[in-house]
Amino acid sequence: MLDELELKPPRAGAPELSNWGVFGDDDELGTLNYLTHDAVLRGSACVRQGRTYPLNLPVNLPSNRPIGRPEHHKTAHLHNLEFAGVVVNDDHIVLATQGSTQWDSLVHTGAVEAGVEGVFYNGVRPEDIDSDGYAHRNGIDKFAARGIAGRGLLLDVARMVADGADDPLPSDFLITEAEVEECLRYQQCQMLPGDIVCFRTGWVETYLDADEAGRAELMTPVGETFAPAAPGISADLAPLAHGQRWAAVTADNLAVEISPFQPDNARSAHVRMQRNLGLPFGELFDFRDLAIACSADRRYDFFFVSQPLYIPGGMGSPANAMAIR
Repeated sequence: MLDELELKPPRAGAPELSNWGVFGDDDELGTLNYLTHDAVLRGSACVRQGRTYPLNLPVNLPSNRPIGRPEHHKTAHLHNLEFAGVVVNDDHIVLATQGSTQWDSLVHTGAVEAGVEGVFYNGVRPEDIDSDGYAHRNGIDKFAARGIAGRGLLLDVARMVADGADDPLPSDFLITEAEVEECLRYQQCQMLPGDIVCFRTGWVETYLDADEAGRAELMTPVGETFAPAAPGISADLAPLAHGQRWAAVTADNLAVEISPFQPDNARSAHVRMQRNLGLPFGELFDFRDLAIACSADRRYDFFFVSQPLYIPGGMGSPANAMAIR
């Protein structure tokens, strides 16, 4: 299904189980390369009803954001052009590009590892980010210039565990390969190479349904960590993602992986999957309406489309994503 690609062996000095050099030594797209023309057409073939499902939170949510990310701030400017009696409204918005529904760029997470030549995906080094915070390689602008479109596959782990109910996963629930395989059987669906895999945990819905105090509690870091508790995937899904050739992975939680995530490289999905494989992570997606529709007709694939903001040298972007069925 991915015959358009010419894949190479991982280059010398790459991490174990990685795609460094596989798509070329200068590659900055990672596994988005799996979204070939055929993969996009396969995604578009999932459109049967013409129904659209936006997958984004409001840009001002969640509030009480961890690790110092700024709150959303909006200023409206009202212009009365007296010469014509016309009124024009403009906005000025300050927001954290990774504070709401978002994509991480491939320079978002790096790791220093003995024997590995480079810190970020495909050998990118800290010096490739200038003093103004501009990423000369692996920036989110590379995703934006290409766009993200293909077959989305919803893995509604929360509904599976709740046996059809809408209960969210417990905050310490770890999604392993066993849960992925069980969910595929439960939904009677198939994972294909080049899929954009979407995990539903129910965390975002819990946040949206909570009152102000409940939302603040959900965003409170655990112990001495910087991250709140939230269910998510295990770093041990890296071999599955690699073998199945996932194009991207998204989830309705804080970090795709379980939070707080493990601090060492071997147990961090951000390191093993995003940095090593070049697998884009999409976080804080809202799958509520999509999940209801998928459960109703027992069809869990859809056309996934996303246009990240074209931020030159950016570390991430609002996702601006939609499912079409």
